[in-house]
Amino acid sequence: MNYQEYRQSLNQKLAERVERELADFREDILSKSPQEIYDIAYQITIKSDIAKCFSDADYSPQAAKYLMKSSNLLQDIYEEWLGREDSHMNELRQTVANFKSYMVKTEKILSGKER
Repeated sequence: MNYQEYRQSLNQKLAERVERELADFREDILSKSPQEIYDIAYQITIKSDIAKCFSDADYSPQAAKYLMKSSNLLQDIYEEWLGREDSHMNELRQTVANFKSYMVKTEKILSGKER
């Protein structure tokens, strides 16, 4: 097996592991009440997005091996994300502000108050 095949193999194993962790998480969720599921909807979304990141990852063999040392990679990355969530909120606030500006400008144009 050459280096590229080895690299692809490790990345595939890593992606499969994250998918298994996500499947286990989903299975656990299905045993919960609707209210409990609603309460963790954000976690469901973020963990699904994290898993998607691994589906097309191309890490070095060393990085892939280090990531696989995590006992629950999906949960560990989710917890890391929670510590950085403010950037998500900043992006969301900016998106809201941009949309507001667009709507104000559009309304002014449509009402003939701006050209």
